Amino acid sequence: MSSEMGEIHRTGRDINDEIVHFGGQAESIFSSLAEPGRLSIQKKADELAAQYLESNPNPDYYDCVSIVAEGVLTAGKEIKTSSGSWGESVDAALGAGVEMPAAKIACKRITMLEH
Repeated sequence: MSSEMGEIHRTGRDINDEIVHFGGQAESIFSSLAEPGRLSIQKKADELAAQYLESNPNPDYYDCVSIVAEGVLTAGKEIKTSSGSWGESVDAALGAGVEMPAAKIACKRITMLEH
């Protein structure tokens, strides 16, 4: 049993390490994205965060990030189209996880308003 617990703990640590690694990578990609593409992604994240705030008068930052990131990813085709000639790079960036840094920025804005 203790070997199973050790395996579970090791696996959990590995997963957390991957999340931290990919999170930093996504933030780097997001910040290096051409401004029109970055603005298209952030605009959608901000819209989704505003909708979240309307539905949740006491917003939870982590809940907001999860919901907004999922919404940005779901709206990928719309964002790609609104990015014009930068659409392909936006599509690639969404594939690399940039919805998460955009969601963090948008949700920080709405949760900071409350405090």
